[in-house]
Amino acid sequence: MSYMSYPQRSTWLEFLGFPPGYGPWTYRAIPEPWISSELARLACAHVINSKTTTTGCVSLQPSPDPDDRSQDRFVVLDWDGWLFSAVFDGHGGEEAVDYVVQELPSLIHAALAKVLADAGTAPPAPSTVSTLLQSSIQTVDDALTDRVKHLFPDEATLAVLTDEQIKSTINGPTNPNNLAILRCMRGTTALVSLVDPKKENLWVASLGDCQAVLGAKNSNGTWDTTILSVNHSGKNPAEVARIRKEHPNESECIKFDRVLGAIAVTRAIGDHIFKLPVSYTRRVFMNCIPGFSVSSKLEHFLPHNKSPPYLTALADIKHVALQPSTANASESFLILCSDGLVDLYEHTNARRPTLEEILTQWVHILGERMDSRGAKVSDGADKENAALVLLRHALMAGGADDPDRLAQMLTVEIPCRWMDDTTVLVQTL
Repeated sequence: MSYMSYPQRSTWLEFLGFPPGYGPWTYRAIPEPWISSELARLACAHVINSKTTTTGCVSLQPSPDPDDRSQDRFVVLDWDGWLFSAVFDGHGGEEAVDYVVQELPSLIHAALAKVLADAGTAPPAPSTVSTLLQSSIQTVDDALTDRVKHLFPDEATLAVLTDEQIKSTINGPTNPNNLAILRCMRGTTALVSLVDPKKENLWVASLGDCQAVLGAKNSNGTWDTTILSVNHSGKNPAEVARIRKEHPNESECIKFDRVLGAIAVTRAIGDHIFKLPVSYTRRVFMNCIPGFSVSSKLEHFLPHNKSPPYLTALADIKHVALQPSTANASESFLILCSDGLVDLYEHTNARRPTLEEILTQWVHILGERMDSRGAKVSDGADKENAALVLLRHALMAGGADDPDRLAQMLTVEIPCRWMDDTTVLVQTL
């Protein structure tokens, strides 16, 4: 869409929390129905249909700057009736998240095929599937570590190498070692769901701060919300307590609600700057070209890296036995999203809702929509894409729908990224 034919207006984006006097910036006042079409286009809104389910998908980063392109990824697959879905929120660069998208689904598929073969005609035990999900995620992260340790087995090895020797080992546009190192310097969260062919069992593996929510209609005809993800961040008291217990007498292992005062998530794939001894960062990662793309300055937190690892790739697994009432395709759905969707509710005119309130609100929005339409939560038309409904609600911060606010969010001309990468999947069960 060309914006040039629409009137140009000014905005201070105060609803996003920008300080007074910061601006103004211009945007294009695109009216309905074109601004809704533009949202669907920019979010690549589409629906994936399989034999037994539909999945509404959106992924949005409206900044036109190539350096701000989204590092979110998602995958939706049907393995002979087994439904695999995943959302990955990459950070610091795309190398780690692209590697995980490439490796993790096939690794889980192979592990599941072996479990099914071993089980014969009997269904696999839920705990067995939980274990394979957890171990597969850990295996992907371990492979990144192993590649670095293959090049530089230990700190003693690093100590006898010159910087030039290290640079020649890891740098060069066609050097495979370069990509191996970059994957360890970047990171990603992981949120994975798996549903069996009879829709009797749902598993969710969470690593990081993405969100998974099950919405199901109960026998009273109202909608129940079940949160299936764990928020692995420095704002989770349980995670803070765990890390402090693992690193006693290190007062700054958590600082400003961040690990070492630098990274928000407490569990991730990659991010080996927080997993390996500091000499690997100073001697290997800091000699890599291209270098780091992090908001925190290395010298501010490296002195506090005393007893790594501080981050783990151990995923939390939740299993739900889907009851007959929640196995009906018109009476239950699963929401998977990156943390960008929640972040859009941060700046509201009223009290900011809690995470639990936001997730419950999503279930009620989609549940009531299903009740009123007497239809599935998502069908083959983008205008019926339930993920797009949630994205638009979040862009309004839960308030009244405002096409002009939407136009500001999508077309503002500002020299920085003004919202986080945001990905949403909504899947019928």
